Amino acid sequence: MRKILVALLVIVSFWAAGSGQAAASFVETFDTNNANWNYGYGVNFPVVNPATWVARGGNPGGYNTGASQNLYAVWTYDTAPYGNMNGLNLTIDTRVTAGEQGTAQFYVGKGGDFYVDGTWAIGGDGNWTTHTVALNATNFVPWTGGPNNNIYTLAQVLSAPDDIGIFFGGNIVSGTGNFDVDNYGTVNPTQIPTTSLLFGSGLLGLIGIRRRLS
Repeated sequence: MRKILVALLVIVSFWAAGSGQAAASFVETFDTNNANWNYGYGVNFPVVNPATWVARGGNPGGYNTGASQNLYAVWTYDTAPYGNMNGLNLTIDTRVTAGEQGTAQFYVGKGGDFYVDGTWAIGGDGNWTTHTVALNATNFVPWTGGPNNNIYTLAQVLSAPDDIGIFFGGNIVSGTGNFDVDNYGTVNPTQIPTTSLLFGSGLLGLIGIRRRLS
């Protein structure tokens, strides 16, 4: 019976591992500097400012900040640490420190082609909020707010992006606070699907019943 139990545990472990994502993940925590992130203001020709780095008060540790009024985008061209993003989830922590209201969305770009996800609402509640989205064609669509070169598919952009960040569909114009950013990056989806866990639990339960009856 012990040999059967060990064998079943090995099978479930391999099944669960095979169902997960093999791609590496990377999250920039901004604990030592601003990691070459920028804040852009204005719509047609954004004024670019390096993100202001703050050593403490993030979620946790360091974080980036900048004025939220008339903010157009928060982004970086330093994308090498993120690698291939295909099959991963994209995540960010944000905080608005005053009464601004607006909308924001993730974006990924390469060679002038940009894809954006659905929009989330921004509220000036002063709390860190985590936003996460799966990087796939269901969630990310070509950006319609400007010209695209129509060269790269989403998968090609995600394989080697050269421009990533968050874009504001309309300017944040109310209030005069700051927009804070922390923990931007990619994470693996759940490694062990619920079906695998249920299957494993069911097998172990049957073994326990058989042992009680024998």
